[in-house]
Amino acid sequence: MLRRVCLVAAKIACGWLLTGAAFAEDARDLLKQGASLAAEEVTALEGQLEKDPLDMSARAQLLGYYGDVSRYRQPVAKSRSRALVLWLIKNEPKSGLLAALSPHVREPPFDDPEWYVDGKRAYLAHLEEEPNNLALLGLAADFLSHGDRALTIELLQRAQSLDESNALWARRLGLRHYFNSLRGSEESRVESAKKSVEQYVRMLELTEGNPYGGSLQYGSKAALVARDYERARDFAEVMLRQEPSGWDYASNIHYGNITLGRVALSEGNVKQARSFLLRAGAALESPKLRLIAPDTILAKELLERGERKVVLRYLDQCATFWERGRDVLEEWKVLVRAGRTPVSSSFRFGR
Repeated sequence: MLRRVCLVAAKIACGWLLTGAAFAEDARDLLKQGASLAAEEVTALEGQLEKDPLDMSARAQLLGYYGDVSRYRQPVAKSRSRALVLWLIKNEPKSGLLAALSPHVREPPFDDPEWYVDGKRAYLAHLEEEPNNLALLGLAADFLSHGDRALTIELLQRAQSLDESNALWARRLGLRHYFNSLRGSEESRVESAKKSVEQYVRMLELTEGNPYGGSLQYGSKAALVARDYERARDFAEVMLRQEPSGWDYASNIHYGNITLGRVALSEGNVKQARSFLLRAGAALESPKLRLIAPDTILAKELLERGERKVVLRYLDQCATFWERGRDVLEEWKVLVRAGRTPVSSSFRFGR
């Protein structure tokens, strides 16, 4: 430990160690550079890192190389990436590099429980020394959310108490409570959903408009679980007022209208629900909607009321933005025409 402290001190004195905000500004550029490294460059950087483990520039480029999405599927790249990340968690969690990494690299995999245990132990040790460090609290909460939901919420609540005017913590707590609302008894699900709604309300109170893109998609779902239809409508209307730009614009139109349709059904207004379903299906094509399945919960609820024609029209609409799922949509349409309700947990149809 003393040797490492001396090394760090020497690096800082010489201006070689890039940490904190200064490194955070460059981290993403270095990661991008790393993704296109040639084999001989990787070998050279590995040699440099072996001689100097505190060379954060070399570490960042190597993480960019091994963590590249296409390359990360290879067992050797995955293993090396995980070793590089675990070193960061143990030795330099506040360097700014961890925060810049993509979640698939930074957060624990389900197939390596030992890696998760090592990382968890390291984060908790850091937090014993610095229990009120916001950067550590945020990173640890992300990491622990894969294995310890209660501790994750505890850490986020601590961060929120220290940084009360920051809407980020409300957004993150809202999401955690929403995920908790998907499991457990009916009573516990509703209780978690209510807590989620409270946090999303707080998020909006601390900011103007919808600063976190698609966050309210989860808030509206939580409100529906909690049967808080007034809040569900409020969240949907905020989503639909979003400026026509950004990653979440089209998906907000989609989920906003789905939410309003489900609220309408809760009030017994089937005609209005049909209209909202078709507005959801008319959402513009977007990168995000191309990647995810359309929300089919409202369609399922309308099928239960015999509304097959409008559901078939909706599925036709969804084919315009969900290209990768066109075969699935065709299978669903066959079932709907036959008077059946498609069920697919992968695509949330029939839940």
